[in-house]
Amino acid sequence: MKMLPCLLFVCASTAFAQGKTDFTLNEGQVHFRVPPGWTAMMEKSDGNPQAVAFQVPDEAAQGSDDSASVTVKTRQLKSAMEFPTFAQDEFDHAKEQAGYQIDAANKNNQVHQYFVQRAQTRYVVRDHYYLSGVVAVEVRCQRPLLDKTTPAWVAQFESSCDSVAASLK
Repeated sequence: MKMLPCLLFVCASTAFAQGKTDFTLNEGQVHFRVPPGWTAMMEKSDGNPQAVAFQVPDEAAQGSDDSASVTVKTRQLKSAMEFPTFAQDEFDHAKEQAGYQIDAANKNNQVHQYFVQRAQTRYVVRDHYYLSGVVAVEVRCQRPLLDKTTPAWVAQFESSCDSVAASLK
């Protein structure tokens, strides 16, 4: 009988985590929203850096090791003047990934868009960088390039990713 309350708590906690759409990092200095269908698969809201990573459902990736994800990562800076260095360091780190290749088709100069290779699958990655007070924020949206992925899903993913980034402002 004592197991029933514990089981109900676990079920309620899981349901709440899956339905959560508003998140904060850095003691409320950074606030953002995500679509209700995204599941937080990692949350680190203490220390420096902080981050929340979300798995984004994609029917084309079911049954494979590939998945689309969005990560919001923050780093507390000593001053806003450190932001260009933060962005450059993240840019340089991205270039060190296997198969890194800039996406020449990217028309948005506010987004660092590139390709990387993860195991047998090529991914497209879009990095957005923002400054919120003295907190640097990176929004990374990445998805596998799979034959079964529909153009409608890609458009929705990119729109949702842009919405997460816009919710930071």
